[in-house]
Formats: sequence, C-alpha cells, structure tokens
Amino acid sequence: MAVANNQYINFDLLRYQNEVLDITNKFKGRVGDTQDYIKLFVTSNSYPVDLRGMKLLFGGVDPKQVAHRHYLDFRADQKTDNLEQGRCTVYFDENTFNYQGTWEQAYFKFIDANGNTVSTVDMVLVVLQDRFYAAVGQTANIAIDEFEKEYEKVREAEKRTEDLFNSLSADAKAKFQAAYDEYKQAIQEAYDAIFNAQTGLKVNYTRLQEMAQHIQETLRQAQFHDRPFQFDTVAIMKNYLELQDGDLVITSGWDSKDDGHGNMWQVRAKKHDETPDEINVIALQSGYVAERNLSMISADSLEDIMYGYSIKIVHNQKDYPKPTVFYYENALGTETGGLGSGSFGETLTKLVPCEAEYTDNNSIVVRIPRNFYMDAKPYYKYGDWYLISGNKTIKISLGNVDDSAAKTGDGKGSSYLSHSTGYFNYPTAPSDLRAVYVNDTTERLEWR
Repeated sequence: MAVANNQYINFDLLRYQNEVLDITNKFKGRVGDTQDYIKLFVTSNSYPVDLRGMKLLFGGVDPKQVAHRHYLDFRADQKTDNLEQGRCTVYFDENTFNYQGTWEQAYFKFIDANGNTVSTVDMVLVVLQDRFYAAVGQTANIAIDEFEKEYEKVREAEKRTEDLFNSLSADAKAKFQAAYDEYKQAIQEAYDAIFNAQTGLKVNYTRLQEMAQHIQETLRQAQFHDRPFQFDTVAIMKNYLELQDGDLVITSGWDSKDDGHGNMWQVRAKKHDETPDEINVIALQSGYVAERNLSMISADSLEDIMYGYSIKIVHNQKDYPKPTVFYYENALGTETGGLGSGSFGETLTKLVPCEAEYTDNNSIVVRIPRNFYMDAKPYYKYGDWYLISGNKTIKISLGNVDDSAAKTGDGKGSSYLSHSTGYFNYPTAPSDLRAVYVNDTTERLEWR
C-alpha cells in the first residue's frame, strides 16, 4: 500500500458523474494487503461534507473484470482527520485487491442515515503485484503457483512414507499396526470418557445443569411460600402472579394497614365450571382463586364481616320494630339483560342475618354482612324499604307500618360500611399471636 506524502484526495460530490479522476500518482494498493487505506477529503461544491453518521460503499471493476461492492470502514483516526470537516481515512478489506493491474472504473458511494446516496466520480486505481500471492479473497477461484509447488512437496513426502512402510517386513508391519491400534483405542477411550451418550462427562455435565436449574426453579417457587403474603388491596392480590395453590394471603383493613380488620384468603385451584363471585371467592390472574378464610380471622374482624354493613332507616313509627332482611337478584325491571330477560321472578333469594340498633323510636340502624354492601340509599315502597344496585336487591321489612308516617322519612336514610366495630377500637394486648422458632436467637410472630 502507498499513499503519496500522506495526501488527502479530494472528491467533490457535485462534479460531473462522467468525469474520471486519475489518482494513480497518489495511491497504489498491493495484492494481498489487508489494511490498504486511502485518505479522502469529501466536498460538495467545494464545501466540506459532514461525514458523521454516514456509511461508505466502494464499488468498481477490477483488472479481471470482476465487479466489486464492499462496505468499507472509514475513520478519523489519523492526524488531521476530521469527519465533521470531510477528512477521513478509508480502509480497504482483504477481499478488495485480488489482482495486479489498473482499475479503470472505481467509485465511492456515501449513504446518510436516511438512506440517501451520493456517488463520487469514477477514478483510476493501480494495484501492484505481490511477490508471494497471485490473488486473495473470494471473488475468483484460481490456482496459486506457489501453493501448488508446496502441495507437490507434501504429496512427494507422503509417497516416500508409504513406500517406506511397504518396504518393512511383515513383523515390523504387525508391530506398527499394533502400536497404531493401541493408539486408536486410547483415543477412542478418551473420546468416550467425554462424549459417551450414557456415561460421558458431557452428558453428565448436561444432567447436572438440568438438575441445578430444576433446584433453582423449585427454590424460586418455594420462596416466601412458607408464610402468608400481605397486600394492601385485593386488586394487588389479583395481579400477583407468584401465588400458588395452598398459599395464604392477608389483605389490609379498610381503615389502615394495621387496623386489625384485614381479610384472610386461601389460594386454591379453580373448580370445574366455578364462577367466582368476586366477594368471597376472587379470581386471580394466575388462574387460581382466593377464597375468604373466615376460620383464620380475629374476633373483631369476624364481627365486622358479619355485621359491618350498616343501613339507617328513618321510619317515623314511634316504635322499636324488629327487622327482617332479604336479598335477591333479577327482580322485575332489574334484570341484567333488560326487562323480561331473566327468569320468572327473583333468583338467589336468601334470608340475611342482621342485628338492629335503635337511636330513637323513629329510626333504626340495621347491620348485615359486609359482602352485601351496595352504593345505594334505602327507599320506601309498599310497606318495606329497598336498596338496589344493578340486578341486586336488599329488602328490609319492619312488620306492619304506618304508610303515611313512613313516607315522611323516605330519602333520609343512608348505608355505609362501619368504621367503629370490634374490640380493636380499644387498647388491648394481642391474644391471637403465636411464636414460631427460627433459630437459637430468633422467633417469628404470626397471626393465628
């Protein structure tokens, strides 16, 4: 390779495309070189071109009339190089200069980040003969005289060895063959020790890797599953994919995270054709369901669950009536699919356990389980009070009532989730904790 006086060769992208630029006096590549380079100064209408972010394609026809297209590496790694000012050093790869002679047609093509291309004018290159190689690269399949000579020497040495072996006596041949067979056997045994499909080191190593992966997966799945999970909300529990069959989950209470009113859930597999009600049985994103576990909650939580939904009714009866509460779905006019789309009459009718609190003889607070909560107010109609949400209805009967007096209190009632039930509203020592031994110095406290 040669670049005369380390000169930059100027290429102006706006010069006529049929113009030929002779640079033989500035650059001469050599056959066999792997790091020929040329220094370019790229301009456009005599102004420097910013080469940052561009790619460079070199093309042309070599002295053997073989077409070339190479993406070349160009850098600003030599003194005075500056990509922003259009000065760079272009490195030719080993597949470019395969033959000595003159390239009559060669060009550079610059490609910007948007795929726009601009070609330089054609140029003339001279490639010098190398004393060791006639050609290199993948562009032609020619015989190399020097290599042929060396190959002939190898073949002659092989023939002499074969003739020498044939001249040995039968006894010498047998000894040689025995030594050769022993060598082959040793090689085979060494190969089997590594690659044998049943006992080789490679298959045993693969089995150990699979075993280690299985152990890691088992440990990952078992991690933290020896104690209850704790989440702030049911929504977070639903989206947590690590929950597995048999896990316990605690969701926080409705007042604060440590108010003692949280729920306990048992994670299990979903039963065939089971439709979770999203109140006592929650569908999880993992495919399992979480079922409310009332056997593992504290006394105050049980009270709130059983009587945590309060419904206040202003009845104006001047009495202390005993309430009866019914729950049903799909009453006439409330069907999910519209009027007449449901069954004939109400469905899922049930008597709801309740307790009553009398603030005076004209109003009553009826408390029922929290899972019947509705964002609704009671209204009076035909001797009873109703709360309706979607296709769900709560009916509260206070026995025989004075219709006109009841109507005067209509619209004054309300319903809400209680915030003041349970003995945890008073300072008490915890009575439902257990200590679990961890090691010689540590015990873990868990809710029973």
